[in-house]
Amino acid sequence: MNPMKILVTAGPTKEPIDPVRFISNHSTGVMGYAIAATAKARKHKVVLISGPTNILSPKGIRVSSVTTADEMLIAVKKHLKQVDCVIMSAAVSDYKPKKYNKKKLKRTNKIDKIALTKNPDILLWLGKHKKNKFLVGFCMETENLLQNAKKKLHKKSLDLIVANKVNKEKSAFGKEKTSVLLIDSQQSPIQIKNSTKAQIAGILLDKIEQLWYNKNPIKTV
Repeated sequence: MNPMKILVTAGPTKEPIDPVRFISNHSTGVMGYAIAATAKARKHKVVLISGPTNILSPKGIRVSSVTTADEMLIAVKKHLKQVDCVIMSAAVSDYKPKKYNKKKLKRTNKIDKIALTKNPDILLWLGKHKKNKFLVGFCMETENLLQNAKKKLHKKSLDLIVANKVNKEKSAFGKEKTSVLLIDSQQSPIQIKNSTKAQIAGILLDKIEQLWYNKNPIKTV
């Protein structure tokens, strides 16, 4: 089996408000790092673009570290031409402050609101520019998981989406076991229940390889 060239994004982005504050989310990067490590173990060529995390870089994997959504988009564009597959597991902040304050905002400034502007939609951009590349997205929902995941799958021209549900009983963030749905445009959803991120990464790579090699059969001489 010819190895694939896979680009994985992981972790959150941080959008600075001032030198000490930022807008971000609860993403830890565990899922993305597990995917990168699993792909590397299967002899695929892997590039990992990572937002800020507390995870050690996987051995033998090229890591490009970024902080903001704008930086992540630049890194994705840099590597896109060289890969067969993009797995966009990073949790990119949807918004950033319109203005960055060079000095720390003091309580005495009496600021009651911070003006925001939209960040680039990296996954949407990838869907428009992927050509023959295989594109995997992630979504996290508090309700209507299947419906919202299918909507995102089609809107952003994805080949596969991993859907997580967040509720009070169990969070998809961190190292704990979680449950997800894998959905592609042709098949019924695959439900993965109460599994580790490494286990989910293995099943996800199984599905990616199946769909990729069916579309791009290995040529023999």
